[in-house]
Amino acid sequence: MGSYQLTWCPVGEGEMALGHRPGKKLRAQLEAQSCTLVVSLLSQTESQASEHAGRVRLPLAGAVPPPEERDDDVLALFRRMNQEITDGGRVFVHCSAGLHRTGMVAYAFLRWRGRAAAEAVEHIGQMRELTADELTAERRSWGDALIEHIESPA
Repeated sequence: MGSYQLTWCPVGEGEMALGHRPGKKLRAQLEAQSCTLVVSLLSQTESQASEHAGRVRLPLAGAVPPPEERDDDVLALFRRMNQEITDGGRVFVHCSAGLHRTGMVAYAFLRWRGRAAAEAVEHIGQMRELTADELTAERRSWGDALIEHIESPA
């Protein structure tokens, strides 16, 4: 893959970017651009990478919304991302191609933080147009339903 242009967009006091699974060049770019948290949505079969201070995981099996049993995991991820954003950090969210899972989780996170649905889609489009293009009604409705029954940020 050629060079990849990260687009950091403001979210609260921090910034967020979306993309595909980082290879060597993208990892170097993330480091050079002071990314403080990498959020991996790769499934267990796609990656066995461990978590550490600058990397968290929410393994998702594919392009379909996670089941309700995973709501606590999603909420824990959102709280971690939110803390990083509140501290002025830079959060990079990815799955394999950076399209389906990435858009779905980014949309739900932005909605959880209080963005209107159309504003969340527009913001994702600013970060990565390809991701916004793949944000289907099913994936958006998962995010919309999720924020109705999980605790909002304080």
